Amino acid sequence: MKLIISAITWESLLQTGMKQGELIPLAKQLGCQGVEFRQYWQDLEAEVPLIRSMLEAERMVCTYACNEGLLAATREATEASLEVITGHIDVACGLGAKVLRINIAAGVFDEAFITTSWWQDAVRKVMAAAAAKNMLIAAENGPDQYKSKIQLVRHVLKTVNSPWLKLTYDTGNWLYAGEVPEDALSALEEQIGYVHLKDIIDKPDGSRGHSYLGTGLVDVRGLASKITARGYQGLLALEFPGGEDPVFRVKHSMQYLAQEQS
Repeated sequence: MKLIISAITWESLLQTGMKQGELIPLAKQLGCQGVEFRQYWQDLEAEVPLIRSMLEAERMVCTYACNEGLLAATREATEASLEVITGHIDVACGLGAKVLRINIAAGVFDEAFITTSWWQDAVRKVMAAAAAKNMLIAAENGPDQYKSKIQLVRHVLKTVNSPWLKLTYDTGNWLYAGEVPEDALSALEEQIGYVHLKDIIDKPDGSRGHSYLGTGLVDVRGLASKITARGYQGLLALEFPGGEDPVFRVKHSMQYLAQEQS
């Protein structure tokens, strides 16, 4: 498996002074192949070229994740989100990434937009910008009852019908929408362009939350094995909250993945 760490796991530290470039030696120390960077920049113009040179020196890879979506609540908000995504293609390219992870939707959204000509034209422009930079756009099934519906994800990908738009298959998020992750894999495996590995736990208040691998409700190890066995050769990001000890959680997750299936 081509595992990378995610900046989200070090979120609290990145919000209080740590720079994203510091994740590169951490990834190497942990035995991963690279880093999923996020929008935790202190000085975007200075950090991006520095990170690229560091990655090249270490022969490591990266992806870039932004929180914009293909759909939003209004036409104006949706068009603005698509414009921002286009701008993030340049940031991802500057990092040397080949994958830009986005969301199926940002916040509340209107699924009816998918069938409109204005939405399809706007997304086509994003895909053209991605093609010009050889950048795969990978839209993630989000962590709520709507954004991880298999039918919605299939509708978006089928309508856009572009080789530059694929799915970020998140192993855990399907549960928020009442979907079975294995069913989603069977239905969408040919559309997977990127993978997020996370577990989901039940909280005492009855809600659900993200967790590191092997601690919750999802057979992440089994899903990861099936994804790679079925021909996926891309990156799998260890993408979950780091708590007070992100290094421990990554190590635990990697040990869990390395264990044989019972």
